[in-house]
Order: sequence, then C-alpha cells, then structure tokens
Amino acid sequence: MLPKVLPESQVQLFKFWFNGALQDGTHHYNELYYRALTVETDQRSRLYHLACRFSEQQAGALVSVADDQCSLWISLRSQKMAAQLLQQRVNGLPRPRL
Repeated sequence: MLPKVLPESQVQLFKFWFNGALQDGTHHYNELYYRALTVETDQRSRLYHLACRFSEQQAGALVSVADDQCSLWISLRSQKMAAQLLQQRVNGLPRPRL
C-alpha cells in the first residue's frame, strides 16, 4: 500500500514529548503520527521513496507537502520498527526541524 500524501495545510499539529524531545504529532483516520523527517522540496522524491519503504514493511507512513518542504510522518504504533528503518536509510537527508 502506498503512503498517503497530504497538503501541509490539512495537517493538524499537536506537540508531545517523544524520544527525549518535544515533537510534532498529527492524526489521520484514527491513527497518530509523529514527524520523523523534514526535507526541502528538492529532496521530495527521496522522502517519498523512503515512505514507500516504510509502507512495504507495514510501518504506517504519511507524507505532508508544503511549498518549501516535505515531511515524513510515522505511525506511533510502529515507531520502534520505523526508528530502525529510519536509522538505516536516511544517509544524506537532514534531521527534522522543530
């Protein structure tokens, strides 16, 4: 299944404490997500490819797109698996902005 792609304007944010820091969170169809990665729009295809990899591994993923950046959101239900996959596959992509 392919990850959902939403305009950033449709993402309703909330803040919560996760992995030792304040994080962005959102909900989509009764699922909670945290913002795992944010990149500039010129890296959008790499971010979407990464989101597809998460979906292949049954880790819930969501992508939000704004004019100047894109974000990868990971389901809180699959955060342990997502953390392992993210650590392995994020070479060269910047860390999330807060």
